[in-house]
Amino acid sequence: MKPRDLSKEECSSILSAARYGRLGLAREGRPYVVPMSYVYADGRIYLHSRGGGMKMEYAAANPRVCFQIDQLDNGHWSSVIAFGQVKLRDDIEAKQRMFDAFMAKGQGGHGGKKFSREELERMPMTVWEIEIEELTGREGVW
Repeated sequence: MKPRDLSKEECSSILSAARYGRLGLAREGRPYVVPMSYVYADGRIYLHSRGGGMKMEYAAANPRVCFQIDQLDNGHWSSVIAFGQVKLRDDIEAKQRMFDAFMAKGQGGHGGKKFSREELERMPMTVWEIEIEELTGREGVW
C-alpha cells in the first residue's frame, strides 16, 4: 500500500487512542524531543510535568511545539503530528481539567489514582495544554 494522507477525523481517532507520544520543541535553532504520556480531549493535547528542566526552558522561550505519535501493527504504520502553541499552567482548574480528561479515558492519575481537589492544589505540577493549529497524518505498509 502506498502511503496516504489521513483525514482530520482519522488523525483525531489515532490521537484519542494512544497514550504516549513525543513532544518537539525548539529554542535558538536547537531542537529538543522528549517522550511523554498524554491525553487528547476537547481538541487539545494535555501533558504534565514537574516544574523546571530543559523542556520547561524551551517552552518558556518558544511556545510553538509539535507532538507526534506513531503506531505499528503487523507491518501497517500510521503517524500523526499536531502543531500548535503550548500554554503552561499550574492553577487548580488546569490540573483538574487534565486529570478529569485522563480519568475519562480510563487512564487515571499516577498509578490510576483519582486525586481530590486538595491533593491537586498541593501537587507541584505544570499542565501543558497544546492548542492544535494544524493536524496531519499518514499511513502505509512496510
